[in-house]
Amino acid sequence: MAATDNGEPQGQDAGDGEPNQKHDESYKSTLSNNEAIFHFLKKYIAEPWVADISAKDIKRIDKSFITKEYSHIDSDLIYKLKTGGADVYFYVLLELQSQVDFTMPYRLLRYMVELLNDIFKNTDKATRECKDFRLPAIVPVVLYNGYDNWTVVRTFREYTKDYEKFGNNTIDFQYLLFNLKQKDEHTILPVENILDAFFSIDKRRLEKRLSPKEFVEWWTEQAPHLSTDDRNTLINWVERVLYRGKISPKEMETLKESLEKGDMMTMTHGLAAWRDEIIEEATHTGVLEGRREGVLEGRREAALKTARKLKDKGMSINDIAEATDLSVDEILQL
Repeated sequence: MAATDNGEPQGQDAGDGEPNQKHDESYKSTLSNNEAIFHFLKKYIAEPWVADISAKDIKRIDKSFITKEYSHIDSDLIYKLKTGGADVYFYVLLELQSQVDFTMPYRLLRYMVELLNDIFKNTDKATRECKDFRLPAIVPVVLYNGYDNWTVVRTFREYTKDYEKFGNNTIDFQYLLFNLKQKDEHTILPVENILDAFFSIDKRRLEKRLSPKEFVEWWTEQAPHLSTDDRNTLINWVERVLYRGKISPKEMETLKESLEKGDMMTMTHGLAAWRDEIIEEATHTGVLEGRREGVLEGRREAALKTARKLKDKGMSINDIAEATDLSVDEILQL
């Protein structure tokens, strides 16, 4: 392992061994960008040291310090930052979590020790043996976007049995927690970039406030703040997260066109139809058959209602048939 004079961690390439599981690849991909992590820290982490950093002083460390026993669970994001104008570096260790994990304090300790050990070993021997040598600070942050309440202890000392007896003689640190479900929506809106959009929609998903109609209303209000590329990224994310990849490429193009045009009626109908298809697929034989029939009937009634409105607006019969999946004869009888 090559030594470095600046204490830059070497570690193991993230691509070595089995790939780490991510609770949401889009979050990790987005937060791998310097501007995005800078935005996240500035907007959502209310700590004094945040005021002293800038986007140009952030460097993503493309290494993995996940220990082998946890490599199938999670993947970390590590950033090297500089405070103010001084060459004082520290690290932010960001953990992406979608389920409550009561071992988190110990997991974070393991990751932090691995990182510090790597920095120590790869610092020039003469430098690290100096009287004034100090290891850099590491700030652990957990980003949690799960349904259940996060009831994990926040400090490592609380994870230590009878810690009260030993005072300051025990290991301790406290991690920062970003709990999406408990975050006030007013701190997220208005949407400024794709990360805010992910947070806003994901929070609504957790709170079960993301029906097709509610999503379309959200899109109408917030999507104009995003670039075309970010809007496309968001549509693809919604399709994967909410619709489980069940929307065909042709239907996706129709959805994108409708969203760009602001055609709320077509958008709402299409999303509702795809949602119903997912419900149908999840129906178990002999258990939810009656519910399935009700869903199909409700879907047909919704299609007929939409078709009537489109017909009253003067849309052609063929276009209505394409938008609602009804036959031409059914539309002519309305």
